[in-house]
Amino acid sequence: MSFPERTASLRIGDAERDQAVALLSDHFVAGRLTQDEFEERSERATKARYDDELAPLFADLPDPAAQVAVRRQPRWEVQGRPPAFLFLLPFLMVGLVIASVSFAAPWVLWVFFWIALFGGPMHHRRHRYGHRR
Repeated sequence: MSFPERTASLRIGDAERDQAVALLSDHFVAGRLTQDEFEERSERATKARYDDELAPLFADLPDPAAQVAVRRQPRWEVQGRPPAFLFLLPFLMVGLVIASVSFAAPWVLWVFFWIALFGGPMHHRRHRYGHRR
């Protein structure tokens, strides 16, 4: 039994069509295609039955396998330590909270003052006058 020789075009399935639309979507997001071009090419990709119908859709676009994503590292990652202002950030946040409370409700600070004055560490000391062992 002999099989007929294969032609240049092969039938494709839903997976190949979905992959083609996904690749077109990546090119659209990257700004290589306009909205109209993306819609037209996506429609042609979903109607394609053979792989040679998909090839013209990507003829003028770069190969995604050849694209290398370049991730720029922040300068402080290259230097090995975070910038100095990050150490000041907690102090600035506490100062901002205190300033907000003092401008919005200064009476809250008085409440804390009187609580600290009468319920502070001096109040909790146990005096042992008159106790003998």
